Order: sequence, then structure tokens, then C-alpha cells
Amino acid sequence: MTEQTEITAKQRSFQYQIWLMLIIVFGVILAGFLMVPKTEEQRRAMMERMGTTNQGEIVSPTVDMSPLLASLPQGEAPKWKVVVAGGDGCNQGCQDVLINSRQIHMLLGKSSGRLERIYLPDAASLELIDIEELQAVHPYLSIQPTEASTLGSVLQGSSAEWDMRDTRYFVVTPDYQAVLYYTQEHDGGGLLEDLKHLLKYSPNR
Repeated sequence: MTEQTEITAKQRSFQYQIWLMLIIVFGVILAGFLMVPKTEEQRRAMMERMGTTNQGEIVSPTVDMSPLLASLPQGEAPKWKVVVAGGDGCNQGCQDVLINSRQIHMLLGKSSGRLERIYLPDAASLELIDIEELQAVHPYLSIQPTEASTLGSVLQGSSAEWDMRDTRYFVVTPDYQAVLYYTQEHDGGGLLEDLKHLLKYSPNR
């Protein structure tokens, strides 16, 4: 009788453990479902409460840059992109940004093949830019002249919209979504850290 009682008590304890595990699992799933932001305002509020680890500024909402970039040659595996834009005829600030982007690309080491750099000079200012010299200094830089109005319309309404007088970097996903941007005041090391993080946790397609 005592042995049977002990077995029954163990069975009940095991059942309680199973029910507790199920409650925890379904509770986490339900909480996650309820926490998913339904609007852009809710997403921003959640990000402010929880904080982010990225060094750059979040492009909110994300911007589709395919109208500017889709015509560029694509390899078999789509790559992440650092897109440089803005600046008056690629002035000194613009050149500094391009040099920083080149150094960051090199510092990625074995992951550098998963990233490409693109410069979008204002088509109206091409006479102020020595494209051949830029290509010589940056042999792996894709240069795509772009109308400033086109870039402005793509960024319009997002947190990345600006007057384009200064030069900025954009981090763009392999499917052309701009997710982060950096001004000339940002530390280049922050861009490097963000790229390492993104490349580490994104699929190598």
C-alpha cells in the first residue's frame, strides 16, 4: 500500500511538472504575440523602452532603395551594402567618408566579401567630381550617379531624410532595405561594429 502511494505521488508530481512546463511555454508564446508592435509608433516606443545595441541611427520606417541600386550588377549571392550619399561635389567631408568606408570594408576581414560599397554622387554635380580619380583611389567602389530629387523622394517621410549638404553612410540589406544611417559625426568604429553584428547573425546566402 505504501509503495503504491509513493508511485501515485510521483505520478502526480510528474503531471504537475508537465503542466507547469506547458503553462510556461504557452505563456511565453502568448506574451511574445501580445508584445509584437502593430504600428510604426508602437515599434518605435518599444525600441525606446528596450534600447538598442546599434551604434548608428535606425531608419524608421525602413526605406526601399531598389529604385537607386537595382540596376547595379549583382553577383550570385546578394550582398550587404554601405551606401554613401550627399555632399557638395564630393568635398573633403565626402572623401573622408569614402576613405573610412574603405578602411571599414578591409577591417571586416573574411567577411568583407559579403559587403559592397556604393557611392551615389549627385548627377547635377558630376562636373565637380573626378570620377576616374575616385575609381583609382577606390577600385572596389561602385559609383552610381543619382538625381538628388530621386534620393530625396526615396527617403521622404523616414527618419533618414536630410538636406543632403553633408555626406552620410547607409547600411542596406541584400534586398535593398536601408536600416541604419550614420552622419559624419559618427565614429567609424560604430559602423564597423554594427556591420560585424549584422553579418554574424544574417544568413550567408
